Amino acid sequence: MQATTPQRPEIICHMISSLDGRLLPDRWQGLPEAAIDLYEEVAEKYKADGWIVGRKTMEAYLPTGPAALAPQPAASSATLTSYIGQRGNRPLCVCFDRTGVLRPQSDEVDGSHLVLVLSTGVSQDHVTALAAKGITVLFAGADGDDIAAALQSLAYAFGKQRLLLEGGGILNGAFLAKGLIDETSTLIVPYLDGQSGIPTIYDHQKETQGQLVELVGVERLDHGVVWLRHHVKHR
Repeated sequence: MQATTPQRPEIICHMISSLDGRLLPDRWQGLPEAAIDLYEEVAEKYKADGWIVGRKTMEAYLPTGPAALAPQPAASSATLTSYIGQRGNRPLCVCFDRTGVLRPQSDEVDGSHLVLVLSTGVSQDHVTALAAKGITVLFAGADGDDIAAALQSLAYAFGKQRLLLEGGGILNGAFLAKGLIDETSTLIVPYLDGQSGIPTIYDHQKETQGQLVELVGVERLDHGVVWLRHHVKHR
C-alpha cells in the first residue's frame, strides 16, 4: 500500500502593524504597551502548534556567528540529511536561517522546540553541531528558498500542523509569493508611522503578483486596535 503524503502545515500570517503597515513597535510613541500585548492574546486564540519566523527576527532570541557555508556547497549538498529532534509536547519554533548564521545552544526557544530550515549550501559540520544539541534540521533547497519543500519535510516529521507565520516582512512576502499562506490575522494599531524604508508586513524582494483575500472577520479590541482576518484566495 502506498504511503499517504501528509498535508503541509496550515499557515496563518499573524502580525501587528501601524495603520500604514509598518512593523516597528519601538516607533509607536504614546501607544499603550497593553495595545501591543494584544498580539500575544490574539495568537493564543488560534491554538496553533507553533510559530515561524525569519533569521533576523530570531536574532532577538539567539546568538549569531559567521555564515556556516561549505567551501564547495554543490559537492556537499548530496551528503546532507535532515535531523528530527525530540519535540515532546512542546510547540514548534520554525526559523528559516538560509546560511547558518544562528548559533543556538539548545533545542528550546521560549518553551518551543527549535526547527532550523537551512539551505543545502551549509557545511556538514554545522548540521552535525545543531543535531548534537537536539535541534531539528530541515532543508529548503540550494538557495534556501524552497519553502514548500521545507513545509513538506515538516509535515513528514511532525504531521499536520497549524503554524503562525510571524515575520519579518521579507519571510512573509516569500510565503505569499509562493502561495503558502492560508489565512491572515492582522492587528492594526491606531498609529501612523509614515517613514519610508520601515519594514512592512509583506516585503517580497523579487517581482511577484499579489493575491486576492476574502474578509472573514473584523473585531474592535481594546485601545483602538482592530483585528482583521482574511482568507487568502490561492491562484
